[in-house]
Amino acid sequence: MSQQIDFCILGAGLAGLSLADALREQDIETMVIDKEAVAAGASGTPGGLVNLATGRRATKVWQAEQCYEAITQNLARVQAVTEQPFYQKSGLLRPALLEKMARKMRDRYEHTSWPDGWCQWKSENEIKEMHPGIQCIDGGLWLPIGLSVDVGAYLKAYAHFLRTLGVTILTGKQPEVTPAEQGWQLAFDDSTVYAKNIVYATGGSTTESPYWDWLPLHYIKGQVALFSTGGRPLSFSHSISSLGYMAQTGKPNTFVQGSTYEHNFDHINPDKEGEEYLRQRMRRTLPQLEEEVETVGQWAGVRTSTPNRKPILGRHPEHHGLHVFTGLGSKGLLYSKFLARHYADHLTSGTALIPEIDIARIAE
Repeated sequence: MSQQIDFCILGAGLAGLSLADALREQDIETMVIDKEAVAAGASGTPGGLVNLATGRRATKVWQAEQCYEAITQNLARVQAVTEQPFYQKSGLLRPALLEKMARKMRDRYEHTSWPDGWCQWKSENEIKEMHPGIQCIDGGLWLPIGLSVDVGAYLKAYAHFLRTLGVTILTGKQPEVTPAEQGWQLAFDDSTVYAKNIVYATGGSTTESPYWDWLPLHYIKGQVALFSTGGRPLSFSHSISSLGYMAQTGKPNTFVQGSTYEHNFDHINPDKEGEEYLRQRMRRTLPQLEEEVETVGQWAGVRTSTPNRKPILGRHPEHHGLHVFTGLGSKGLLYSKFLARHYADHLTSGTALIPEIDIARIAE
């Protein structure tokens, strides 16, 4: 049995599902294939943040307004057809832990144009009033628009939603990809798919393909842990970004602590060292809380990063009909929907790609 299709997307994570949806909106027939399951890779973290101020200086993220609008609209759209809640507008607190950090954060804040209501500077006393017991020196940032998301649950709901809209999503399949007369052949054990175009949205396994082994991707292992206060409810309802992050889960007594940034690793499983690292980070920010919580779960995934810390999108420089969408790093949740629409517009209308993410910056 064989099938013809316009676009086949390899990878059912944030990039793959978002692009499939964006192409569907352009009336392009699309199929998604994943060698494991929906959200099986780094996109499947049980807790993540939509954080618009990142890094040590709390720098406003690239294309913040467009990215935030795109992901908030899509989260609401998918949540509307899903019974189980997977995100909340919890707000995000970013306390400074050192005087030098506070100076740099405040300087960056004062020299950044933020939309009304997105970001506020709070004094040390104001932050400690918002969150008694938190470690803070000289103030920090409060982002009322910050979101906490169970990314794995979101993607599973998203995949279900896309299937109801007619998008074919196959999991547990790893086809052999070879050139065909008018595109590409994807051979399965019992069938063959002929696609005019293939998009590699395979995250941590992108360079395993001989077509993409030249990309300058760097792989970073990240671990998160789920902590519980037992029968006691949490004393705060916001999320926190400080030496990692603490993301609300929507449950009154649990939160997700993340993430490790392991540049050298010999396995991709969660481990005791990762849990202790996360506890140390929590201890620096909320020492009393760390003493009280128990670990009730762990998760690990491998993210892709690039030299300029921006994603890579575009056509293969030599092979017609071959595309890549990778390198989203720790901002995959925030970037995915905006970039998927941007690339779909590029493919259908010929609009230029933003230079910072265009594969041409590498292929030249």
